[in-house]
This record gives sequence, C-alpha cells and structure tokens, in this order.
Amino acid sequence: MFRQLSLLVLASVVSFGQARESRAVDADVRDSLLSENAGNAKGTLSTDVTGVSVALGPGDLLEIRVFDTPELTQHVRVGSDGKVRLALIGEIPVQGASPDTVQSEITRKLIEGHFVKDPQVSVFVTEYAGQVAYVTGEIARPGAYPLLRSHRLKDLISAGGGFTARAGNRVSIERGSAPARTITADLNSKDEDQSNPEIVPGDNITVSQSGVVYVLGDVERAGGFVLDRRSSLSVMQVLALAEGTRPSASLTKASLIRIVEGNRQDIPLNLKRILKSQSPDLQLQPGDILFVPGSVTRGLGRRSIETILSTASGVAIYRSYR
Repeated sequence: MFRQLSLLVLASVVSFGQARESRAVDADVRDSLLSENAGNAKGTLSTDVTGVSVALGPGDLLEIRVFDTPELTQHVRVGSDGKVRLALIGEIPVQGASPDTVQSEITRKLIEGHFVKDPQVSVFVTEYAGQVAYVTGEIARPGAYPLLRSHRLKDLISAGGGFTARAGNRVSIERGSAPARTITADLNSKDEDQSNPEIVPGDNITVSQSGVVYVLGDVERAGGFVLDRRSSLSVMQVLALAEGTRPSASLTKASLIRIVEGNRQDIPLNLKRILKSQSPDLQLQPGDILFVPGSVTRGLGRRSIETILSTASGVAIYRSYR
C-alpha cells in the first residue's frame, strides 16, 4: 500500500514538473513569436510589396486585442475628432498615427495604470474611411480607390480595370495641397520607383492619353493607332499597321491632314513614290490623319475633309507594340 502511495506521489510530482515545463515552453514560444513579430513589424495597413504604413483617420474601425486578456478585446471607431475611447484607459488621439504607434501607446497606458503587468497588445484595422487615392484619365473605371492592401501605382491601375486603349505611358501624381507637388511616372522605365512608385492617401493620379494617328479610307483596317512606346510612326509604318491598302485605292491621291496650332494643313502624298523610295517617308505626329481615297472617289473637297475629321473621332483605336 505504501509502495502504491509513493508511486502516486512520484507521478504527481513528475506531472506537475512536466506541466510547469510545458507552460515555460509555451511562454518561450509566445515570447519568441512576439519578438519575431516585433522584429518584422509593419503597420496593419502595410503591404508586403511596399511596407508603407497608412495613417489612421476619422471613421476607421479598429480591433484591439490584449494577449491572454479577452475581456479587453474591443472594436472602436475613430471619431471625427481623431480619437478613440477605450475601456480602462479612456481617450487616445490616433489621427495621423500608424497602428503600431497606437499599439505602443495602449501598452504604455495599461502598464502605467497598473491594469495589466506585461500587456501584449495588437491593433488591427478592420474598416477604414479616408485612406484612398483618386485615379482619373485613361483608366477603365476612374474613381477613388482604397489603400488597404497595396500602395503601388500599378496595383491601383489594376483595381481600376486597367488602361483604356488611348492610355499613354506617362502618369502624373499630384501630392499634397499646401503646396501640391507633381510626380511624373514613366510606365516604360526599368526603374521600379519610376515606373511603379509608392502611392499615399490623398494622391490624385492622372493617366495621360497617348498620341494617336489615324488611317482612313481605302485600307484594310481603318482606325486609330496608339503611338504607345513609339515617339512617332512613319507613313509606311502606319499603313503596315492598317494592313495595307486595297486594290481599289488611289495611291497617288492620298492626303495627310494635320492640325498645327489650331490651323488645318492638307498635305498631298504620293504613296507610289514613297513605296519606291522616290519621296520621303514622312513621320506622323499625334492627331495626324492619313486618308487614302478609293479610285472612284478621288479628290478631297471641303465637305469630304470635314467628314473625315468627324469620322476619326469615332473609329476603333488599336494598340501597337514594337
């Protein structure tokens, strides 16, 4: 009997020791995780791509948790005065602060108020109100877009449905208001910071329109062709994009219609001579219209030119790449 009692006591001691060891291991794991999280700390509105923290503002909804103290879990919304009111510690101003900063401030107040000896506080933004950037110009769905997950230009363009057919490679970003400064992004640049810069709340992004040249008349694929990565296109190049002329085209009676400082220029072209390298292959400018008449409808009267000008605005726009 004494032997059995001894074995029971020994088992209890071993079990107690294992439990203490298990709790110690759990504490070490918890401390290790907390330390690792602190070392890799990013704002809860930060993106893995950029690591940029978004400042809190009125209307944002915060979820605040204290490790091992579920009764202190709270969901609070930032008021119009930029403050949140928390149990035990009262009001805290959070406008303009990052979630990490708010987290540190709550920790400090819990310790100073002797509410929790060693609080492990986490602050998550579950809803937000004013953390947006505005995208306009040549984008499928212009509007205001939130900066919850990503803060790179191309991410916002993608959220807006991508570029329109007329979009150019230049994007202007107006930042700040007193005074505002403009940042220009070049989408073709190999420099990531130049082609895909960071976006911050309040940025006004405008996607520029690319230059378009038009080919109308007796060609296989009439329409507008975006210059895109090109600074210009020659007459022969744009005819190639239009898949060439039809057999009925009058090659000697083609015309280039160009607007210079509000004045229209009608430049006659002899495509036969250009094809034979007997005349220069002119470089086209954005907005130029190359018109190739059919052999039956030669010549361009004033009324015909006006018709061509009005037609150009309604034709299909094609992108071309080198």
